[in-house]
Amino acid sequence: MLQHKSSEHPMNRILAFLLVAFLTSCQNSDSKNRSDTGKDAKTEHSKEDKEVLEPNNINIYALPGELKEISGITFLDDHTVMAIQDEEGILYYYDLNKKEIVKKQEFWKGKDYEDLVIAGNDLYVLQSNGTLYELKNFRAGITKPAIYKTQLSSDNNMEGLAYDQKNNRLLLSVKDLSLDGDKSHKDIYAFDLKTKTLDTKAVYSISLAEVESYFSGDKLEEFSKKLLKRVGNKNLNEVFRTSAITFNPKTGELYALSSLNNIIAILDKNSKITRILEFDGKEFSQPEGLAFAPNGKLYISNEGKKFPANIIEVNYAE
Repeated sequence: MLQHKSSEHPMNRILAFLLVAFLTSCQNSDSKNRSDTGKDAKTEHSKEDKEVLEPNNINIYALPGELKEISGITFLDDHTVMAIQDEEGILYYYDLNKKEIVKKQEFWKGKDYEDLVIAGNDLYVLQSNGTLYELKNFRAGITKPAIYKTQLSSDNNMEGLAYDQKNNRLLLSVKDLSLDGDKSHKDIYAFDLKTKTLDTKAVYSISLAEVESYFSGDKLEEFSKKLLKRVGNKNLNEVFRTSAITFNPKTGELYALSSLNNIIAILDKNSKITRILEFDGKEFSQPEGLAFAPNGKLYISNEGKKFPANIIEVNYAE
């Protein structure tokens, strides 16, 4: 849902309140996609290109309090989730069958950790300033990580990390500002695992108007934009903030999770958004992590707010 700022005028406050209440069950988003030539895509999309995940097609795993600040997740096997949280350099192993933490390993001092991914025998952890921590042969035991600083910084606010096995690289996604400073898109960069260097040219780019095109023609969406402008919202284009990315092991498509507006954009290899998944409800309090289990099931992790943090299995039509 678009974030709101209240107007001083009483009528505007009432309208904003009613809109927020009505939109609780249908999240909004706006965006635009660039092609490799730099031209903006303006394709209109039908509602068939969107899927809303209802309560009857999700399974929820409540997490203990120590994982209230859970961020990234990855899978060791079909039922063992590896997770980190923002404030501690600890790896958590959560068993979906037992519904409990079965192991913890400290790997480094506390930082602002955002995501993690397994690449072959190694584990990588991403810090929000773009620094990567490499844990070699982590299954044999945790040793002091190798640390790779990149050209990225906290201004970019890095939150998504994925392993691109085909190209032997990691993908790192920005939540806020891309390296080129253009606010119309959220870029994704590649870190070569052979040379241990970052390519500062984006390999994927999520453009705001392309996401917006999936919602154009929705009367409620158009009304909300007009109302929000009247009540003083100055950030109508801040509608997609990438908090996690992962590859679908079956299709090879890249899934990008937005912590704002609760949507997943599915991208082909040319950055074209082929589909949007929407999800809503108090269980999705703050979606921060996204990962496929080896069996092909998709999971989202949520930080805790009024309710406990959780990991949610989402079922959808591919």
